[in-house]
Amino acid sequence: MKNKTVLMAGLFHETHTFIHHKTGLKEFREGGISIGPDVISNNIGNGSPADGFLDYADTQKWSIIPAIQMMANPSGIVMQEVIEVFYKHFFESFEQHCADIDGIFLVLHGAMVSEGSDDVEGDLFREIHSRLTAKGIDIPVVAVIDFHANVSKDMTNFSTCLYSYRMNPHTDARKAAVEAAALFGILMRGQKSTQHHLGTPYVIPPTGLATASDPMKAVLARARAIELQDPDMLCINVMGGYSYADIVDCGFSLNCCTSGAASVAQGYLDELLLVFEANMSGAYPKEAALEMVLKRIDTEPRGPGPILLVEPADNIGGGTPGDGTGLLSPLLDSGRKNIIAILNDPKAASQCHTLKVDDQVSLLIGAKLDNHHGAPIKFDGTICHLSNGQFDLENENSHLASMVGTHIDMGLCAVLRNEQVTILLTSRKTPPMDLGQLHSQGIRPEDADYVIVKAAVSHKDAYDPIAAGSYNVESVGLCTSNLKALPYQNLVGKQLSGD
Repeated sequence: MKNKTVLMAGLFHETHTFIHHKTGLKEFREGGISIGPDVISNNIGNGSPADGFLDYADTQKWSIIPAIQMMANPSGIVMQEVIEVFYKHFFESFEQHCADIDGIFLVLHGAMVSEGSDDVEGDLFREIHSRLTAKGIDIPVVAVIDFHANVSKDMTNFSTCLYSYRMNPHTDARKAAVEAAALFGILMRGQKSTQHHLGTPYVIPPTGLATASDPMKAVLARARAIELQDPDMLCINVMGGYSYADIVDCGFSLNCCTSGAASVAQGYLDELLLVFEANMSGAYPKEAALEMVLKRIDTEPRGPGPILLVEPADNIGGGTPGDGTGLLSPLLDSGRKNIIAILNDPKAASQCHTLKVDDQVSLLIGAKLDNHHGAPIKFDGTICHLSNGQFDLENENSHLASMVGTHIDMGLCAVLRNEQVTILLTSRKTPPMDLGQLHSQGIRPEDADYVIVKAAVSHKDAYDPIAAGSYNVESVGLCTSNLKALPYQNLVGKQLSGD
């Protein structure tokens, strides 16, 4: 039997439509743009979903035609120039090879919004389907997607199979790509299937989407049970959705790929929605005021390790700048000591690199990108460490590997310290998903009293094991869990809270 030939590409961005600054080619170059053979060489062994697919493809002796892969950190609306570059390289490869390929495999996020489209992935699938149909070519088009994808009907109508991560934090991203590739192989061998989609009115903040907690835990458990009991069910995707996209398809959804009857598949999706609704009491958590959190810390028994002060409103993995001072500033004003914090501040980091270790500095740090994340803080202290900001993940299955692989580049970094706080300044915002971020810069969070973590859920695998306690703390920021505070215009009929 002839070995299969596969066209491969990737387009990965989670778009926060309330962030004022748009995301252009500069940000995608920082995240990574690979064209042609570089798609393979830049991914092999890096622990990413693309690596998982390529590894499986190698075991099957598939011939891979790499087109283009583009990725940027979560941020504002994507500029049209990015879409044009992707389309140019992808469809040039498509037109050149479409008569010879047995399938198309895509590594996508699923929550990308551009200047020209609220449904970038749906538009891509539609265009691929249109071109294949016009040429009379019938091959599977399969994609591995993020758990936080905002899935549209176009995404399921015009692809053959979507396969999402099952865990949040996304420790299974590479594994999900391998499983998607295995299904892809079955489909390339002629297995017939259909996809089915169920949108819902529920828009859940990231803090309500941990898969170790309900409602996601309950829904995912039932979905896995259905997959095991029904041999026709190729996969069921429980999609948490991404709440900071002001688009029609925002929010929690369900979809599946089956070789069985459509009515049975739709019945499963309806059942899963009922499971969600029966377990949704934890879907809309609220952050506590810092004053109340500190009172609890002072009165409750405490074990070894730091207290995590989690700041979802400046959740870097959700798209915010990572330079918010809305929690750090009042914490410093409280007089607390032995604090660790990370701020993304390229300007301040660059200033530090004009000096040397042990020099004294007086800087304004943080809150420079917009007016939504506090005000700059006057910092006086000592430079303790300077670096290029590169490190390798300590946990190769970290949530961060699902985004960029295992080698991380934070840009120029500086570590500052005074009698209250140790601050890591980065030049590229980097979600706090792996302790290697701090360890690589000579910082031991294990020895701190307080660690500010700019995240919602993705930090938990790294930070929870070392912590004496963890509190979600209220602050200003565009990743607030209070979704009603955001100026949505397009979520007609959607539910933004548990009220």
